[in-house]
Amino acid sequence: MTRILVVGAGGFIGSHLSTFLAAKHEVFTCSLSGQGTARHRVLDPDAPDFVGILSELRPDICINCSGAANVSASFLSPLRDFDLNVARVVQLLDAIRTSGVDTRFMHLSSAAIYGNPAVQPVAESALAAPLSPYGHHKRLAELACAEYTRLFSVPTLSLRIFSAYGPRLRKQIFWDIFQKWKANGHVELFGTGAESRDFIFIADLCRAIQCLLEAGTFDGRGVNVGSGRSVTIRDSAALLLANLSPTAEVHFSGNERKGDPEQWCADIVQLRSCGFEPEYDISAGLKETAQWLKEQA
Repeated sequence: MTRILVVGAGGFIGSHLSTFLAAKHEVFTCSLSGQGTARHRVLDPDAPDFVGILSELRPDICINCSGAANVSASFLSPLRDFDLNVARVVQLLDAIRTSGVDTRFMHLSSAAIYGNPAVQPVAESALAAPLSPYGHHKRLAELACAEYTRLFSVPTLSLRIFSAYGPRLRKQIFWDIFQKWKANGHVELFGTGAESRDFIFIADLCRAIQCLLEAGTFDGRGVNVGSGRSVTIRDSAALLLANLSPTAEVHFSGNERKGDPEQWCADIVQLRSCGFEPEYDISAGLKETAQWLKEQA
Protein backbone atom coordinates (compact mmCIF):
# COMPACT_ATOMS: atom_id res chain seq x y z
CA MET A 1 0.00 0.00 0.00
CA THR A 2 1.40 3.39 -1.02
CA ARG A 3 2.17 5.84 1.78
CA ILE A 4 1.02 9.34 0.79
CA LEU A 5 1.53 12.64 2.60
CA VAL A 6 -0.92 15.40 1.62
CA VAL A 7 0.37 18.85 2.57
CA GLY A 8 -2.36 21.47 2.84
CA ALA A 9 -5.06 18.94 3.62
CA GLY A 10 -7.34 21.58 5.11
CA GLY A 11 -7.98 23.32 1.80
CA PHE A 12 -10.55 22.67 -0.92
CA ILE A 13 -8.51 20.28 -3.04
CA GLY A 14 -6.49 18.85 -0.15
CA SER A 15 -9.53 17.88 1.91
CA HIS A 16 -11.30 16.14 -0.98
CA LEU A 17 -8.10 14.46 -2.15
CA SER A 18 -7.18 13.11 1.30
CA THR A 19 -10.55 11.40 1.63
CA PHE A 20 -10.48 10.08 -1.93
CA LEU A 21 -6.99 8.59 -1.68
CA ALA A 22 -7.60 7.03 1.75
CA ALA A 23 -9.86 4.45 0.11
CA LYS A 24 -6.84 2.89 -1.64
CA HIS A 25 -3.73 4.15 0.11
CA GLU A 26 -2.20 4.85 3.51
CA VAL A 27 -2.73 8.60 3.77
CA PHE A 28 -1.15 11.06 6.19
CA THR A 29 -1.97 14.76 6.24
CA CYS A 30 -0.57 18.02 7.50
CA SER A 31 -1.97 21.53 7.57
CA LEU A 32 -1.97 24.71 9.64
CA SER A 33 -5.09 23.71 11.56
CA GLY A 34 -6.70 20.78 13.36
CA GLN A 35 -5.48 18.53 16.13
CA GLY A 36 -2.32 16.48 15.88
CA THR A 37 -3.05 12.75 15.53
CA ALA A 38 -1.30 9.63 14.31
CA ARG A 39 -2.46 10.53 10.79
CA HIS A 40 -2.35 14.34 10.95
CA ARG A 41 0.45 16.79 11.73
CA VAL A 42 -0.16 20.46 12.53
CA LEU A 43 2.39 22.77 10.92
CA ASP A 44 4.04 25.79 12.49
CA PRO A 45 3.23 28.53 9.92
CA ASP A 46 6.54 30.30 10.55
CA ALA A 47 8.83 27.27 10.73
CA PRO A 48 7.21 24.08 9.41
CA ASP A 49 9.30 21.01 10.27
CA PHE A 50 9.06 19.24 6.93
CA VAL A 51 12.32 17.36 7.50
CA GLY A 52 11.01 15.94 10.77
CA ILE A 53 7.65 14.97 9.26
CA LEU A 54 9.22 13.31 6.22
CA SER A 55 11.82 11.49 8.31
CA GLU A 56 9.12 10.16 10.65
CA LEU A 57 6.47 9.20 8.09
CA ARG A 58 8.75 8.30 5.15
CA PRO A 59 6.02 8.69 2.51
CA ASP A 60 6.35 7.24 -0.97
CA ILE A 61 4.68 10.34 -2.37
CA CYS A 62 4.25 13.89 -1.05
CA ILE A 63 1.44 15.90 -2.65
CA ASN A 64 1.63 19.64 -2.11
CA CYS A 65 -1.88 21.14 -2.02
CA SER A 66 -0.80 24.11 0.08
CA GLY A 67 -0.26 27.71 -0.96
CA ALA A 68 -2.21 30.84 -1.82
CA ALA A 69 -4.85 30.59 -4.56
CA ASN A 70 -6.14 34.11 -5.08
CA VAL A 71 -5.10 36.06 -8.18
CA SER A 72 -6.44 39.41 -6.94
CA ALA A 73 -4.74 39.03 -3.55
CA SER A 74 -1.42 38.32 -5.28
CA PHE A 75 -1.49 41.87 -6.70
CA LEU A 76 -2.15 43.32 -3.23
CA SER A 77 0.49 41.23 -1.45
CA PRO A 78 2.94 39.69 -3.93
CA LEU A 79 5.50 38.94 -1.21
CA ARG A 80 3.03 36.82 0.76
CA ASP A 81 2.02 35.03 -2.43
CA PHE A 82 5.70 34.34 -3.19
CA ASP A 83 6.30 32.98 0.31
CA LEU A 84 3.34 30.58 0.10
CA ASN A 85 3.63 29.52 -3.54
CA VAL A 86 7.40 29.48 -4.11
CA ALA A 87 9.38 29.54 -0.86
CA ARG A 88 7.15 26.89 0.75
CA VAL A 89 7.61 24.61 -2.27
CA VAL A 90 11.39 24.97 -2.11
CA GLN A 91 11.25 24.16 1.62
CA LEU A 92 9.42 20.93 0.82
CA LEU A 93 11.79 20.02 -1.99
CA ASP A 94 14.85 20.66 0.13
CA ALA A 95 13.34 18.67 2.99
CA ILE A 96 13.04 15.68 0.65
CA ARG A 97 16.64 16.21 -0.48
CA THR A 98 18.14 16.51 3.00
CA SER A 99 16.02 13.94 4.83
CA GLY A 100 17.18 11.16 2.54
CA VAL A 101 13.70 9.66 2.09
CA ASP A 102 12.76 8.04 -1.20
CA THR A 103 9.79 10.33 -1.87
CA ARG A 104 8.24 11.49 -5.11
CA PHE A 105 6.92 15.06 -5.06
CA MET A 106 3.69 16.10 -6.77
CA HIS A 107 3.10 19.84 -6.91
CA LEU A 108 -0.28 21.43 -7.63
CA SER A 109 0.49 24.22 -10.06
CA SER A 110 -1.99 26.22 -12.15
CA ALA A 111 -3.03 27.02 -15.71
CA ALA A 112 -2.37 30.62 -14.67
CA ILE A 113 1.19 30.08 -15.88
CA TYR A 114 -0.13 30.28 -19.48
CA GLY A 115 -1.77 33.71 -19.21
CA ASN A 116 -3.70 34.26 -22.44
CA PRO A 117 -2.50 31.43 -24.70
CA ALA A 118 -2.52 32.17 -28.43
CA VAL A 119 -3.72 28.69 -29.37
CA GLN A 120 -6.63 26.71 -27.89
CA PRO A 121 -6.65 24.08 -26.54
CA VAL A 122 -3.38 24.96 -24.83
CA ALA A 123 -0.73 22.23 -24.71
CA GLU A 124 2.04 21.87 -22.15
CA SER A 125 4.53 23.06 -24.79
CA ALA A 126 2.88 26.50 -24.93
CA LEU A 127 4.86 29.53 -23.85
CA ALA A 128 4.46 30.47 -20.19
CA ALA A 129 3.23 34.07 -20.07
CA PRO A 130 1.57 34.72 -16.68
CA LEU A 131 -0.68 37.75 -16.16
CA SER A 132 -0.40 37.97 -12.35
CA PRO A 133 2.08 37.54 -9.50
CA TYR A 134 0.16 34.34 -8.69
CA GLY A 135 0.81 32.95 -12.18
CA HIS A 136 4.47 33.97 -12.10
CA HIS A 137 4.94 32.35 -8.72
CA LYS A 138 3.30 29.10 -9.82
CA ARG A 139 5.72 29.06 -12.75
CA LEU A 140 8.70 29.72 -10.46
CA ALA A 141 7.59 26.79 -8.28
CA GLU A 142 7.48 24.55 -11.37
CA LEU A 143 11.03 25.63 -12.25
CA ALA A 144 12.14 24.83 -8.70
CA CYS A 145 10.64 21.35 -9.04
CA ALA A 146 12.48 20.83 -12.34
CA GLU A 147 15.70 22.10 -10.72
CA TYR A 148 15.50 19.62 -7.86
CA THR A 149 14.79 16.80 -10.29
CA ARG A 150 17.72 17.60 -12.58
CA LEU A 151 20.29 18.59 -9.98
CA PHE A 152 19.33 16.55 -6.91
CA SER A 153 17.38 13.58 -8.37
CA VAL A 154 14.18 14.42 -6.48
CA PRO A 155 11.36 12.97 -8.64
CA THR A 156 8.80 15.73 -9.27
CA LEU A 157 5.65 16.32 -11.32
CA SER A 158 3.75 19.63 -11.55
CA LEU A 159 0.00 19.58 -12.23
CA ARG A 160 -1.25 22.60 -14.17
CA ILE A 161 -4.80 22.62 -12.85
CA PHE A 162 -7.36 24.61 -14.79
CA SER A 163 -10.58 25.81 -13.10
CA ALA A 164 -11.39 23.35 -10.31
CA TYR A 165 -14.80 23.66 -8.66
CA GLY A 166 -17.29 21.80 -6.50
CA PRO A 167 -18.64 21.50 -2.96
CA ARG A 168 -16.57 23.15 -0.17
CA LEU A 169 -15.03 25.80 -2.45
CA ARG A 170 -15.83 29.04 -0.65
CA LYS A 171 -14.28 31.42 -3.17
CA GLN A 172 -14.01 32.07 -6.91
CA ILE A 173 -16.78 32.44 -9.44
CA PHE A 174 -19.52 30.03 -8.33
CA TRP A 175 -19.22 31.02 -4.66
CA ASP A 176 -19.28 34.67 -5.75
CA ILE A 177 -22.45 34.12 -7.80
CA PHE A 178 -24.09 32.33 -4.89
CA GLN A 179 -23.22 35.09 -2.42
CA LYS A 180 -24.61 37.81 -4.69
CA TRP A 181 -27.78 35.83 -5.45
CA LYS A 182 -28.34 35.10 -1.76
CA ALA A 183 -27.82 38.76 -0.80
CA ASN A 184 -30.31 40.42 -3.16
CA GLY A 185 -30.99 38.19 -6.15
CA HIS A 186 -28.91 40.48 -8.38
CA VAL A 187 -25.78 38.93 -9.89
CA GLU A 188 -23.26 41.09 -11.72
CA LEU A 189 -19.86 39.77 -12.77
CA PHE A 190 -16.74 41.23 -14.35
CA GLY A 191 -16.13 40.88 -18.08
CA THR A 192 -18.54 40.31 -20.94
CA GLY A 193 -19.56 36.73 -20.25
CA ALA A 194 -17.90 35.56 -23.46
CA GLU A 195 -14.75 34.62 -21.59
CA SER A 196 -14.31 30.85 -21.32
CA ARG A 197 -12.83 28.41 -18.83
CA ASP A 198 -12.01 24.73 -18.67
CA PHE A 199 -13.87 23.71 -15.50
CA ILE A 200 -12.95 20.42 -13.85
CA PHE A 201 -15.20 19.06 -11.10
CA ILE A 202 -13.43 18.12 -7.88
CA ALA A 203 -14.30 14.40 -8.14
CA ASP A 204 -12.74 14.28 -11.60
CA LEU A 205 -9.71 16.20 -10.34
CA CYS A 206 -9.14 13.62 -7.61
CA ARG A 207 -9.42 10.82 -10.18
CA ALA A 208 -6.95 12.63 -12.45
CA ILE A 209 -4.45 12.88 -9.61
CA GLN A 210 -4.87 9.17 -8.89
CA CYS A 211 -4.13 8.39 -12.55
CA LEU A 212 -0.99 10.53 -12.45
CA LEU A 213 0.16 8.89 -9.21
CA GLU A 214 -0.07 5.53 -10.94
CA ALA A 215 1.13 6.37 -14.44
CA GLY A 216 2.62 9.88 -14.46
CA THR A 217 6.28 10.52 -15.20
CA PHE A 218 8.05 12.29 -12.32
CA ASP A 219 10.83 13.87 -14.36
CA GLY A 220 10.26 17.54 -13.56
CA ARG A 221 7.61 18.05 -16.23
CA GLY A 222 4.30 19.89 -16.04
CA VAL A 223 1.03 18.25 -17.09
CA ASN A 224 -2.35 19.85 -17.83
CA VAL A 225 -5.22 18.78 -15.58
CA GLY A 226 -8.61 19.84 -16.90
CA SER A 227 -11.72 18.46 -18.54
CA GLY A 228 -10.56 19.16 -22.09
CA ARG A 229 -13.73 21.22 -22.69
CA SER A 230 -14.36 24.94 -22.48
CA VAL A 231 -17.55 26.75 -21.47
CA THR A 232 -18.27 30.45 -21.39
CA ILE A 233 -18.66 32.28 -18.10
CA ARG A 234 -22.15 33.36 -19.22
CA ASP A 235 -23.29 29.77 -19.85
CA SER A 236 -21.73 28.36 -16.68
CA ALA A 237 -23.24 31.15 -14.55
CA ALA A 238 -26.66 30.54 -16.12
CA LEU A 239 -26.39 26.81 -15.38
CA LEU A 240 -25.61 27.44 -11.73
CA LEU A 241 -28.42 29.98 -11.33
CA ALA A 242 -30.89 27.61 -13.00
CA ASN A 243 -30.19 25.20 -10.14
CA LEU A 244 -30.45 27.91 -7.50
CA SER A 245 -33.41 29.92 -8.79
CA PRO A 246 -34.95 29.58 -12.27
CA THR A 247 -35.88 33.29 -12.35
CA ALA A 248 -32.43 34.63 -11.47
CA GLU A 249 -30.33 36.33 -14.16
CA VAL A 250 -26.69 37.27 -14.47
CA HIS A 251 -25.37 40.57 -15.83
CA PHE A 252 -21.85 41.56 -16.82
CA SER A 253 -20.15 44.88 -16.16
CA GLY A 254 -17.92 44.77 -19.23
CA ASN A 255 -14.94 45.69 -17.03
CA GLU A 256 -11.93 43.40 -17.12
CA ARG A 257 -10.37 42.24 -13.87
CA LYS A 258 -6.59 42.43 -13.72
CA GLY A 259 -4.96 39.03 -14.06
CA ASP A 260 -7.96 37.24 -15.58
CA PRO A 261 -7.37 35.37 -18.87
CA GLU A 262 -9.83 35.54 -21.76
CA GLN A 263 -9.98 31.93 -22.94
CA TRP A 264 -8.88 28.63 -21.43
CA CYS A 265 -9.21 25.11 -22.73
CA ALA A 266 -6.76 22.37 -21.78
CA ASP A 267 -5.13 19.93 -24.14
CA ILE A 268 -5.25 16.80 -21.96
CA VAL A 269 -3.61 14.30 -24.31
CA GLN A 270 -0.84 13.66 -21.77
CA LEU A 271 -3.34 13.21 -18.93
CA ARG A 272 -5.48 10.86 -21.05
CA SER A 273 -2.39 8.75 -21.75
CA CYS A 274 -2.34 8.00 -18.01
CA GLY A 275 -5.87 6.58 -18.17
CA PHE A 276 -8.00 9.63 -17.30
CA GLU A 277 -11.37 10.49 -18.81
CA PRO A 278 -13.68 13.05 -17.17
CA GLU A 279 -16.95 11.68 -15.80
CA TYR A 280 -18.65 15.01 -15.04
CA ASP A 281 -19.78 17.57 -17.58
CA ILE A 282 -20.42 21.13 -16.40
CA SER A 283 -24.17 20.52 -15.95
CA ALA A 284 -23.70 17.53 -13.65
CA GLY A 285 -20.94 19.21 -11.69
CA LEU A 286 -22.88 22.42 -11.15
CA LYS A 287 -25.97 20.48 -10.09
CA GLU A 288 -23.99 18.94 -7.21
CA THR A 289 -22.30 22.26 -6.47
CA ALA A 290 -25.65 24.07 -6.33
CA GLN A 291 -27.06 21.48 -3.93
CA TRP A 292 -24.15 22.06 -1.57
CA LEU A 293 -24.47 25.85 -1.91
CA LYS A 294 -28.15 25.73 -1.01
CA GLU A 295 -27.26 23.77 2.11
CA GLN A 296 -24.94 26.62 3.12
CA ALA A 297 -27.87 29.06 3.00
